[in-house]
Amino acid sequence: MNMNKKIAISISIIAVLLLYLVVTNIRHSGDMPDLPEMAAGADEIILTGSGGVVTLIKKDGKWTTGENGYPADTRKVGEIEKRFREVRLTDLISSKGYYARYDLTPDKYGEVIIKSKGAILRKFKIGKKSPTNRHTFIRIGDRPEIYLAEGTFDFVLNKTPEDFREREMVKIPPENVSGITIQYRGRTFDFFRSPIKKAGDASGQKSGTAWGDWSCRGYEGVTLDNARVNALIGVLNPLRASSFPEMKNEVMPPKVCTVKVTTTRKESLLTLYNKGDEYIATTSESPYVFGVAKWGIEKLLITGIDSFKAPAKK
Repeated sequence: MNMNKKIAISISIIAVLLLYLVVTNIRHSGDMPDLPEMAAGADEIILTGSGGVVTLIKKDGKWTTGENGYPADTRKVGEIEKRFREVRLTDLISSKGYYARYDLTPDKYGEVIIKSKGAILRKFKIGKKSPTNRHTFIRIGDRPEIYLAEGTFDFVLNKTPEDFREREMVKIPPENVSGITIQYRGRTFDFFRSPIKKAGDASGQKSGTAWGDWSCRGYEGVTLDNARVNALIGVLNPLRASSFPEMKNEVMPPKVCTVKVTTTRKESLLTLYNKGDEYIATTSESPYVFGVAKWGIEKLLITGIDSFKAPAKK
């Protein structure tokens, strides 16, 4: 082997070694800690912040919130599980503290603990956002290091148990409704319709219920606009709570209106009350009193049949 070949081989070996050292150093300097797997589903989530402590607990397959075990919004709880299961650390910021600079002191940070059968799956202290508002400074558990995590976490910070309560109080799709009766200001409007036979598909199977036109008892001679009656029912698909007033020691205020909805499976009752300038409600679908937004619920306060008449044919 001539001298030039030996030199070339030596240079190649040195280059490979240098590349290995560089790559090793890069991997070491950018090394992110391995977070524990979240293969098991969570059954407890504890959020601590300026709003106090929020505890979400799964009982009999359903999430609850607060000391009274109110039903929790499963979509919001699922978002917490998903975000912290998939949390991505992008950089090590400091291993020596400087917590005040990143709002990671006890008086500033929010804490998230996710458990399964008592074992901690995730524990983070959440500080302030990065200057770009696209990342957040965090600590993992009680470790001293400060990391930069992808995304922001406002959805778990400074919350109260009420923020996680299930707000969908009634959900009645119009296509399942055979009747709706509204009593308001001493008048009753009883809308009804009947199912009609529907031809089956090629396999002979029927695909849902087909309905006749809407009518109103006492106004059978009036041709109604089906879409307008369906829009009335749409107020309840779904009806969401705007608040949950505490009524334990209060007598219910004056009743405003009752709405009975009959579907192919059951009857549901909604009762509206005036509480000052607002409306509160009860429903047979839930044991809780809840507030409702005016802009939607006032569509149910009907005083005449004229707004439901079908347009005159030209």
